[in-house]
Amino acid sequence: MTQHIYSLASIFILSLTVFGDVIVLTSGEQLEGTIKSQDGQFVHVQHAILGDISIELKNITTLNGERLPESSAIAPDEEPEENHDDTLWNQSINVGLGIQNGQKNTSDLSTAYHADRTKDEHKVAFDIRYKMSKTDGERTLNRFASSWGNTWYQTDSPWDVFTTLQFDWAEFQSWDQRLVGDLGVEYEVLKTIENNEEFTLTLRLGSGFRKEFQSNNDHLIPEGLLGVGVNWVVSDKQTLTASTTWYPDYDDVSNYRLVTNASWNLQMSNIENIQFSIGFHHEYNSQVDAGVDNSDLQLTAGINYSF
Repeated sequence: MTQHIYSLASIFILSLTVFGDVIVLTSGEQLEGTIKSQDGQFVHVQHAILGDISIELKNITTLNGERLPESSAIAPDEEPEENHDDTLWNQSINVGLGIQNGQKNTSDLSTAYHADRTKDEHKVAFDIRYKMSKTDGERTLNRFASSWGNTWYQTDSPWDVFTTLQFDWAEFQSWDQRLVGDLGVEYEVLKTIENNEEFTLTLRLGSGFRKEFQSNNDHLIPEGLLGVGVNWVVSDKQTLTASTTWYPDYDDVSNYRLVTNASWNLQMSNIENIQFSIGFHHEYNSQVDAGVDNSDLQLTAGINYSF
């Protein structure tokens, strides 16, 4: 009788071996049992000797002869790799300070922050600038400017599309605040690359609006846009950019703005991410309030830190 019981037990165990599930681990070991359930990270198995166990999918090579994909196990707190946005922002901070003592005592302070990111041929750029000047203790310049720009590049075409939204605040202008928006196209006229030197010449054409607050000319002004820009990478340590843009009033062409910007950056020796920077900004407004100059010229010099 006892012999028959042993025989039946042997047949039962053998049947588990023959008809059970076969799991091959990444270590090369083979495990046989019955799969009770499976989720996105574990396989839950009932083993004749080990009992109920859970095995991570990442530790399994094949399951019942079928090879598992390497990406089958995803941790609950993780997202698929393709969902991670690893596009970094290029950022820089510029600080300039000037003091002159003579017949008149003059002091200048300028600060600027820039950030841009390009992803899938779409570039986003954000700028904040502030400048304040005093002469003999009296403020002669106090101005804040910010802008948000978008550029959509066309890989197989010299044409790009851009938008710009700008907000300005100034103490000594015909307006206290100003909102400017533009939409247009940019055409790459010329681009040359030789060794570490690169030169690009572009033209811009578009339309937009200007809205001034606390001004005699505070109605919404539709504007045109016509500009030219140069970007010159002189070497791996020196860059020069410049642009001039004309903004005529569609209703009255004699009412226009002419804005010119230029900057020169020189990499400091043996100091990565730090540059010596010189900036030039000039804006001419054809129509201003009485007692306000048509021209606004700003020169800055300082240190630029990029990160």
